Amino acid sequence: MADFMIEMKGISKSFPGTKALDRVDLSVRPGEIHALLGENGAGKSTLMNVLTGQYMMDEGQILMEGNPIRISSPKDAFDKNIVMVPQELNLLPEASVAENIFLGNERVNRLLLDWETTAKEAKRLLKLLDVDIDVEQKVKCLSAAYQQLVSIARALAYQPKVLILDEPTAVLTNKEAVTLFSSMQRLKKEGTSMVFITHHLDEVMSEADRMTIMKDGQLVKVAEVSEMTKDDIITSMAGSKVEKTVRVLRELKSEVFFEARNISRKGEFDQISFRIRKGEILGVAGLVGAGRTEIFKSVYGITQIEAGGELLVEGKRVNIRNPLDAMKLGLGYVSEERRHDGITPGMSVLENMMLASYDQLKKYGLIDFKKASEITGDYIQKFRIKTAGKETLIKNLSGGNQQKVILARWIAKGIRMLIMDEPTRGIDVNAKGEIHKLIRELADSGVTVVVISSEMEEVLALADRIMVVHQGKISGYIDAVDTATEEEVLKVAFQ
Repeated sequence: MADFMIEMKGISKSFPGTKALDRVDLSVRPGEIHALLGENGAGKSTLMNVLTGQYMMDEGQILMEGNPIRISSPKDAFDKNIVMVPQELNLLPEASVAENIFLGNERVNRLLLDWETTAKEAKRLLKLLDVDIDVEQKVKCLSAAYQQLVSIARALAYQPKVLILDEPTAVLTNKEAVTLFSSMQRLKKEGTSMVFITHHLDEVMSEADRMTIMKDGQLVKVAEVSEMTKDDIITSMAGSKVEKTVRVLRELKSEVFFEARNISRKGEFDQISFRIRKGEILGVAGLVGAGRTEIFKSVYGITQIEAGGELLVEGKRVNIRNPLDAMKLGLGYVSEERRHDGITPGMSVLENMMLASYDQLKKYGLIDFKKASEITGDYIQKFRIKTAGKETLIKNLSGGNQQKVILARWIAKGIRMLIMDEPTRGIDVNAKGEIHKLIRELADSGVTVVVISSEMEEVLALADRIMVVHQGKISGYIDAVDTATEEEVLKVAFQ
């Protein structure tokens, strides 16, 4: 038996204006959970896209069980039982759960689709993940967490020898993550090799056997997990010691910018009232499914509040029927689903950054692209956005840099209140610190900021005040003084 299930040797890959991979090695043993770590833009996804046939490498060699192999397309990878569960969901919303699980890998009987076997097998694969749902329902009816589990079941349908999991727990609750880890350990015992990409170092320490750390497209370190501490990993990823976001007590004005009075939405939240001051960072905490996102989607006009509720901006009652109304009032919104709702992948950095500002850039009825280019260049420099240029497609940027572009979009627009839902999900430690700094600077300039986050450490570090939501109601507030703790927030959530 070969020492390694998969070996990638001296892999290089260049794109116009950037060398994404520079002679990178990766080796994964049979039945091993191997963590692939690095900051956003380190080259992890590019390396996995080479392994799964999405990209062709410029140089290097891939071996499977000791034998050289050629992977020139995703089909080649599937045929060799190399399967990836991508970070961004790629399911068909209008198709059923069972259809999505066997898409491109259909169960047939005498050249006809065998629906009975498809449904039965779909249930079996989901059961491995401890998921019990109707496999005939449309995928669009499922939460993001369940859609992620359907994506993992789809990968298992290929009976993978090498399973690549890219940020698999990003949208899962703690309970769902524990179930996933149990499934991973079971697959490991059966001999499946796994490449595990995550920014949650606790998950690495508890689940992985070995790790490969990358930085700027190069290999930095390969080590047994038992040989490394979290601080060692962070230092290797960043190339220097990373400063954690430290809580800063800020002096706030008493002037209220935004107020909600008795707003409700059936099945989501009930009789919610709150006030946010000018320049305040309001942290919104609570368990996944508590109704945090739903409240602020209604505030921004993505969904509608019921009759009887009121929204006020600077003391005046306003009618926000849609996001355009919200934007006219100076409100901005950063969705937790960055790829789906935040960026337009096929457009450039400049186009994405200026998306909300084109009306302000019109001169004699035409958009002043020279001015747009100047503004974009200023923000690229100010926010240290890593990009080959303004015309680079935003989909080619790392998650952290995409998020900086979205943040710059709203600042360039001149908004007065910004709602940020999971602002650093899927973003590495270093980029997270930079985004936290930008949020603070934004609030210091007088902009009201709402930060909805599942990461308690983030809420405690950023917020001036914490609003705790539980089962669609506000269960209490905590002033984010030095003594505030995660335990205190949970106590308020469950009282």
